[in-house]
Amino acid sequence: METFLSRHEGRPGTIDAYSSRLRVQVIPVLGQRLVGDVKRGEYRDFFAALKKNGMPDTTRNAVKQALSVMLSMAVEDGYLEGNPVAGIRLPQGSCRSTRLTWQYVVALAEEIYPRYELLVWYGALQALRPMEAVAVRREDMEAVPGWQAVVEQRRLGEPAPLKTAASKASIPVGSFLWGKYEDHMTRWRAPLTEAALRKRERRGSPPIPTEYAHLVTVTKLWKPVGSTLNYAFNRAKEKVRARGIAIPEDATFRDLRHFVDAVLISSGVEPRKVQARMRHAHLSETLDTYGYLVWQVDWENAPASFEELYGIPAPPGLPEAALVPRAERPRSTGKS
Repeated sequence: METFLSRHEGRPGTIDAYSSRLRVQVIPVLGQRLVGDVKRGEYRDFFAALKKNGMPDTTRNAVKQALSVMLSMAVEDGYLEGNPVAGIRLPQGSCRSTRLTWQYVVALAEEIYPRYELLVWYGALQALRPMEAVAVRREDMEAVPGWQAVVEQRRLGEPAPLKTAASKASIPVGSFLWGKYEDHMTRWRAPLTEAALRKRERRGSPPIPTEYAHLVTVTKLWKPVGSTLNYAFNRAKEKVRARGIAIPEDATFRDLRHFVDAVLISSGVEPRKVQARMRHAHLSETLDTYGYLVWQVDWENAPASFEELYGIPAPPGLPEAALVPRAERPRSTGKS
């Protein structure tokens, strides 16, 4: 396995995922066997045991994929005549059906730790993945007026390549998001006053790191956002539910990205434009991955008009509620 991981030329995230699946699921069961001694039937029994132990089909398929890629390398190196896992078919499992609404999204933005509010809007408007949202730089937002560049993500606080080549793109920025960005920069990223700096010095606080000054969002320790985003998101869900808003308990930050796709498709945006927003390499991915999430959009709960939110003209046929500008909408009943 170590040879496979050291030679595999995938993205770091892919290698980490393969490593985790092999170490946790495969090695404890088959790790003492020579690769050529394990027969196809034993792999079938292995996958059946995973199911018997309660593993979902989607997770079993992920384990199978990692195992199959490793065995394919063994075939290329002459240790096997064929891949014994390649012909084993497992049920694909059902897609997650967590559906967010504007009511949920607005409430999350109100309840999440204020430093991280902008990250919610990056997910719900720009369809950024979590590690892309925390990697946004000042120049990504300010270099070209009306556009946001997506150029990198952050893994464990360090810059990392994007998921795919198609992930690198420029996305229109609506006036609503730009306003949130300006508010964020004024509140959280403006230079500290002399009085504030002296107060930190009296308290014995460590110096503020300067190497992260280019990042839009940082933690209260002035460092890149990492796992604290998941914690903050889950805490925000708890607060939202305490307000009597029934946001799904299994909702994740990534569901904000799914929300973008579903809203745009439901609103009648041309599929190619949705694909560009989602930064998918193929149109089929845009339609197949999120097609099951299409629903009636609660535009009456949106914080602004369609054009203000997405920075593109509203498609024809939208309900009147989708065209009401932010200035004419009632204030939220949650936090201001």
